Amino acid sequence: MRSQCTAVRLIPALLTAAICAAPSAADNDWAFDSSGGQKTWSSDYELTLQLIREREQLFAPLSTSWSGGDNTERSAAELRLDLQLRCNRKPCDGTRVVLKPRLALEDDERPQAMPDPHPDWLAEGYLLRELDGGSRIGAGKRLIGWGPSLLYSPTNRLFPDNGAVTPRRDIPGKPMLFASTTITSRGRANLLLADPRLDPVDGIESGGTFTLARAEWNWVESRIATLGAVAGGGGGFRPYIGGYFQHGLGEAWTIGIEASASRGYAETASGAEPLAQNRSRWRWDGVFNLRYGATSGAETGLELIYNGYAQSDKELLNPTLAALPSAGRGPSRNRPLHPFAQRHYALLQTTWPKLFGDRRWGLTARLLQGLDSASSSSFAELSYSPSDDATVYLGLSRSRAGKALEMSQPVTRSAYLALDAFF
Repeated sequence: MRSQCTAVRLIPALLTAAICAAPSAADNDWAFDSSGGQKTWSSDYELTLQLIREREQLFAPLSTSWSGGDNTERSAAELRLDLQLRCNRKPCDGTRVVLKPRLALEDDERPQAMPDPHPDWLAEGYLLRELDGGSRIGAGKRLIGWGPSLLYSPTNRLFPDNGAVTPRRDIPGKPMLFASTTITSRGRANLLLADPRLDPVDGIESGGTFTLARAEWNWVESRIATLGAVAGGGGGFRPYIGGYFQHGLGEAWTIGIEASASRGYAETASGAEPLAQNRSRWRWDGVFNLRYGATSGAETGLELIYNGYAQSDKELLNPTLAALPSAGRGPSRNRPLHPFAQRHYALLQTTWPKLFGDRRWGLTARLLQGLDSASSSSFAELSYSPSDDATVYLGLSRSRAGKALEMSQPVTRSAYLALDAFF
């Protein structure tokens, strides 16, 4: 059991910190002062306090491995500051600094074997410099994403979780060097070198630098379209290539395709028996989705998922491989395993930012159905904003699986109640 602080002490401590840290309405210039007509530095910020109470029901055979039974609880309070600084005058004109520090206290009763959601003290922190001609270079801890996929991006093995799975939790960045430049009037090229921050897995050789090159073209005339090409690998991952395409069909419908291919998913350690995903033959994974966007802002999407790196029947019986495959021991850590255990899935997802025609109510819901064997995972989150300064969230999820896949569903039910307060 993890326990950083008792729940009774969480709320007063971080409320005090939020009040002390939040600038007043008269302090719009709180980051830097100026000595002339135009400020050398300008800033934007967002300060949020999140309070959350979670309850989870564990898969019964897994819950016997610890003394807490099959029900676990977690209480947490997290103070989040998102700060962006921009230089507007020479010699640093075009420089941007992004800092996202986090302060969190929690009381977590879950088993040590489960991923720890305690956030990194710095979710993101990087320096970006824009050069003449539109080129950009930067360094630091950064989160990046692209593509039309709804749940995970096949071409982004550095960040397999795009945040949709656990919307109340931060996805922290990873240390990297990055650069981008204009290649045509519609396209940009991007290059990054990153530490993938992979946790060890038996039989997989991890370590070294992850490298990725990406080019993207955008069309905004008439019907909007995006086309991208990706090549990456290293740091434990096999070299891979991929691409994505998204195209608007009229005013409401959009189609999206994203896929990648490689000879195995991750590097097999010397002398080890390769996992099914790492056998040295070409295979691919990808998604195809169709979305409908209403004028109210609501969107519903259907996505078909193919995973050519599916686990073998033997691996599906091993909870250290089948349960939350790509999740590492913490939010900024991952494992060099494909996020999905099965080969075929269908995903139905809907978001309603103005539920009941009122912007204060919102709803997000999804159903992920495994098509090879009986398994499903459903999630719904209802939100309500009593004012512009606070939002309350109620989230519910349920997972089911047949005998062959039961080890892949360590949490069978969960619920949370959260409050986000904005300062």
